[in-house]
Amino acid sequence: MAAQFQALLGADGRVFAPKTLEELGDEALALRADPPSVIAVHGGDGTLHRTVAALGLAFGETPIPPLAILGGGTMNVVSSSLRIRQPAAPFLSAIVGAVRANQPLETIRRRCLRIGDTLGFIFGNGLMANFLGEYYGTGEYGPARATWLLLRAIGSALINGPFIHKLFKRFEGTVEVDGQPLERSVFIGVGAATVREVGLGFKLNHRADDDVERFGVLAIHGRPAALIPDFWAVHAGRGIAPKRAFSAVASTLKIVPRAASMAYTIDGDLYKGEGELTISVGPHISFVKPPAALIVAPRRDTMNATR
Repeated sequence: MAAQFQALLGADGRVFAPKTLEELGDEALALRADPPSVIAVHGGDGTLHRTVAALGLAFGETPIPPLAILGGGTMNVVSSSLRIRQPAAPFLSAIVGAVRANQPLETIRRRCLRIGDTLGFIFGNGLMANFLGEYYGTGEYGPARATWLLLRAIGSALINGPFIHKLFKRFEGTVEVDGQPLERSVFIGVGAATVREVGLGFKLNHRADDDVERFGVLAIHGRPAALIPDFWAVHAGRGIAPKRAFSAVASTLKIVPRAASMAYTIDGDLYKGEGELTISVGPHISFVKPPAALIVAPRRDTMNATR
C-alpha cells in the first residue's frame, strides 16, 4: 500500500510509515519544519487520533495543514460523519491531480477535542468504553462484530440478562459542563464529540454539529431497557430522549470519577486514567473534501498500517 501511494505521489510528495509513536512524533516535527500543502492519513479512527495528537504537539499554535482522510480502518467513524467515504487510492490520486493542476481543494473545517494532554474527536466512558472492551475482546473487528454485540445487548436488556449489566456498568462521579455541575452523579456513560456518529450510522452525539466551534456533550442516565425506544431515534440523529439523557453544547467538560481510575475511549482507542479529566475545545482541523470529479464505486479497505 505504501508503494502504491508513493507511485501515485511521484515527486510531489512522500509516504511515511512510522512503526512507533515516537517515530510518528519525529515525522510530525519534520512536517512542522517544512509544512506540506496536504497531509493524507491512511488508517482508521485510532490512526487519525494518534496522528492529529502528534501533529497538534508538533505544530502548537501554528495551524495544521489540511488533512485528507484515506479511510483504511474497519469503522472509519470520523470520516463517515463528515461524509468522506472514498477509497484511499482514488482519493489520493484525485488530490494529487488537483494539486498538480493548481486547483484549490475544498475543506471541511472542524474542531477537535483536547482531552487531557492529547487530541481526538470522540470521547466516552462507561457504556462507550465497555462496549469497545467487548468489541475488541475476540480480536475480530468490523461492522459484523459491532452489529452482533448491539443485537446481543438489546436481547439481554429485554430479559434483564447479565450481559447488559456488564455492558451498562455505571460510572459514578461528578460531571461539570462549562463550570456547572450536573445534579446526578451516577451515569450509564458520559461522552463528548465534535462529530455525530459512533459507528453503524448511529448518531449518538447528536448535538455535535450544533456549533462547530464547540462540542456536543451527552450524559446518559436511563435504565438499559428504557433506552430501547431511543434506538431508532439515535440512528436518525434525534438523540436519546431528554428524560433519559442530558445533552448540551459546551466548551469545557470536567469529569471526576469516584473510583481511583476511569476507563474511557478516544476515537476507538481505550485508555485508563487516574483523577479528574478535563475536556476542552481543541484546534481547528481542515479536512479535504473529495474533489467533485471523483466518482468511484465503494469498496472495503481494511489496511490501517500506513499513515
